[in-house]
Amino acid sequence: MLDDFEMGMSQERIDTLFGEVQSALVPFIGKIRSSTNQPSLAPLSGRKFNIDAQKEASQKIVQALGYDESRGRIDVSVHPFTMSLSGSDVRITSRFNEDEWYQGLMGTIHEGGHAMYEQNLGDSELSLDSALSMGVHESQSLFWERHVGKSKAFYKWATPILKEAFEKDGQDKFDYSAEEMYAAVNAVDFTNLIRVEADELTYPLHVILRYNIERDVIAGKLDIADIPKRWNDDMKSFLNIDVPDDTRGCLQDIHWSFLAIGYFPTYLIGALMAAQLALYCKQDLPDMDGMIERGEFDKIRAWLTSKVHIHGKRYKSLDEMLIAQVGEPLNTKYFLDNLTEKYTELYKVE
Repeated sequence: MLDDFEMGMSQERIDTLFGEVQSALVPFIGKIRSSTNQPSLAPLSGRKFNIDAQKEASQKIVQALGYDESRGRIDVSVHPFTMSLSGSDVRITSRFNEDEWYQGLMGTIHEGGHAMYEQNLGDSELSLDSALSMGVHESQSLFWERHVGKSKAFYKWATPILKEAFEKDGQDKFDYSAEEMYAAVNAVDFTNLIRVEADELTYPLHVILRYNIERDVIAGKLDIADIPKRWNDDMKSFLNIDVPDDTRGCLQDIHWSFLAIGYFPTYLIGALMAAQLALYCKQDLPDMDGMIERGEFDKIRAWLTSKVHIHGKRYKSLDEMLIAQVGEPLNTKYFLDNLTEKYTELYKVE
């Protein structure tokens, strides 16, 4: 059933890709965990963040990235999502919490990435002009969320926007630097049990854990009754976390309850592709960081449109499209190099 979600990618290929990620990240996370240089989370909470101010800032930012609200709208929902009725009507939602601002902004940017893909596909009604796969779709949301919205350059541009929003109408001063904002949004939560709340570094292992379990169930190697124990054992092995109950363990996601088998891998496949695209985008646009810092996103978005959006389903698979557009199939190297470089610097480890 994997090909229903990720066209042309076999179980064997996913096993290889995910095995490379798991082998690299498990020991690296252990090294980061032991660092004495833990980033401060102070910029994320500790005060009330006006909901309307968050909405206004998020809307301003996602429109600057390239989401065209004249062909859609932005609303609030319990869980962020994107809905495309056509290229002329692509709607996104996010959620906001007055106790912290980060999830609302990242949810808006993430869904904006999905929406920009839909808005820049071909304008025919043919299936040829629809998204290639769920993995490609996730690559677009994660490109904007992680390689733009979690970058140092982004916070040099966005911090003044957020500061103005959070100090609106006489609210307390929000006096944090771009460097402090960058460190806080990229900090690792080593105790988090919940996939949808996981940070960039530990999230891949949440996906791999689920993929390994569903693969073994389908192969007849694991009984359904044994899923809770397998889950808890793997969570301890991967992330050194003890799972207190199944609500925060194997029952936390809805996917298996409606038989979305093979869906979880698309999240990590998308993250791998996003990192690969980001590297090639920087090669073609050497001033990409400068563009982000200045709030100039048109050329970045146009690059993604030329490499991904306009092609729709004209390629048979994600790998085939990457070979044609950047010269190689999906490769874990760029994803792992990016995480290693970022977190080695952030946590000041050797």
